[in-house]
Amino acid sequence: MVDEVWLHIGAPKTGTSNLQKRFAADRKVLAEQGLAYLTPPGKNCCNDLAFAVKRNRSDLRDMAGALNREIEIRPEPRAVISSEMLYGVPPDILLNLMPALAARPLNVLAYLRRQDRFIEAMFLQKSKNGRFFGSIASYIKRFQGSGSDFQAMLAPWEQAGGDVTLVPRVLEPGQLTGGDVVSDAFSLIGLPAPQVDGEARVNVSPGLHRVQILQVAARLGVVNPRRLQRELSAKYPQKPAERAPILSQAERREFVARYAAGNEALRARYFPHADTLFDMSGLEGETPPQGIAPFTDAQLMEVQRLMEVIEELR
Repeated sequence: MVDEVWLHIGAPKTGTSNLQKRFAADRKVLAEQGLAYLTPPGKNCCNDLAFAVKRNRSDLRDMAGALNREIEIRPEPRAVISSEMLYGVPPDILLNLMPALAARPLNVLAYLRRQDRFIEAMFLQKSKNGRFFGSIASYIKRFQGSGSDFQAMLAPWEQAGGDVTLVPRVLEPGQLTGGDVVSDAFSLIGLPAPQVDGEARVNVSPGLHRVQILQVAARLGVVNPRRLQRELSAKYPQKPAERAPILSQAERREFVARYAAGNEALRARYFPHADTLFDMSGLEGETPPQGIAPFTDAQLMEVQRLMEVIEELR
């Protein structure tokens, strides 16, 4: 029977896909090492569970019940459940659906990325999937930071009561065991360090100029943006140097400053020996343009016209 559970809740865009890929690929080896990686059948993670919770799907109780039974009957002493979509799901909902979580020590693992980098990544993720159209400024205004207030997002787990331990980690190589999320998570759970050198990153966000084209394609209904992004990234993968910064230095400083009080509270509680929660270097001055610049409005209009005509000719 499982004696201890690790619940990995993200946050989104903090290396979760790479970690889940490794957990799923090594599932049998991990079981031999005393860890059960629990997911719905045929899935690499528990995103379906999170979606079912958020959308109150009819299969929610069956899915949660199946995972709950796995915790009760699996022979491994430890278990892991992982979904970045659980970031922001109220603990009481999950604990009521899965009483096995409340019946044993529960470690809630969350990786945190400096807010300016986090919001850029969230904007690119939703834009490339056709779930948002517009600029990052309009994205921030519409979603009010989209989960960037880490203290507020994690507070419900701090107040969950029972044998629940929140384990926040800072997504910076110098603060991660082994310098990456996979090695760090394995170490925290008490597993041997995996070999991660040379592994390809998955779910990497494209540069803004490519995202702008994906937004146009999605708006016109020319092609499914997710499919288009997968094909583009497979045939023409972008290098880091091709991704120009989205926020200006001034915008970065302003955005991070919004959450200074919450960041300081998390630092004082969980990282008392650190001067700041995040490495704040690189925010000074103005960084010269890098990578491929985004399209202008006039250029985007020409791209849109081109796609419209191509679609008509088809």
